Amino acid sequence: MDNDTKPKQQISTASAIIVAGFLIMVGIILTKTSNVKPAPKTLSEQVGVSKADLDACIKSTDTTALNNSINDSVDKAMVNVSQRGTPYSVVIGINDVKTEILGAESYDNVKKIVNDALIGKVTKAYTGNVPPPTASDHIYGNPNAPVTIIEYADFECPYCKQFHPILKQIVDESNNNVRWIYRHFPIHQHSFEELVAAECVAKLKGNDAFWKYGDLLFGLLNPEQNSISNQL
Repeated sequence: MDNDTKPKQQISTASAIIVAGFLIMVGIILTKTSNVKPAPKTLSEQVGVSKADLDACIKSTDTTALNNSINDSVDKAMVNVSQRGTPYSVVIGINDVKTEILGAESYDNVKKIVNDALIGKVTKAYTGNVPPPTASDHIYGNPNAPVTIIEYADFECPYCKQFHPILKQIVDESNNNVRWIYRHFPIHQHSFEELVAAECVAKLKGNDAFWKYGDLLFGLLNPEQNSISNQL
């Protein structure tokens, strides 16, 4: 009897060792797998546009025509500006009165300018030839608002990033009396690549997606950390 049971115990012990080793190995694999973080979504994917669709749109964009259109608008708007920069804004009010905002003004200063525009008043009249709003413009706020702020900005400009939430607050608190139009004025290294992507998002997903995407782009003020095209 003793001779018959001893081999069985040896086989059972060996099997247990094998099973235990297998379970340990599976546990290690599962632990490593659970620690692997999924690849972060691109900016376009965060607003509902696939990377493939964005890349196809960017590839098909006539960048020469787009650049010429931007430069023409900037030249007309800033014809009398001695030193061009971003952000640059033109405020159009009641009775078509116009004034300009150079740089990133404070909330209080912008609020005063807007309140004056609502009664047809400006402290200093704008004398440029800013192109009037068109159907292709990106508008935030009431499309039929009596006061219009046309801003020329750059997605890599730190002052534009600072000014962006101020204009948003002005529009949000205006009781539908102010609309904000965003126009491009690329100055920094990657800003033209970014604005092309933003235009594609607008084309593929609409005006609301453009504004959400713009908010995300302002988070890429240090794009050298990763390839800009991989993040768009």
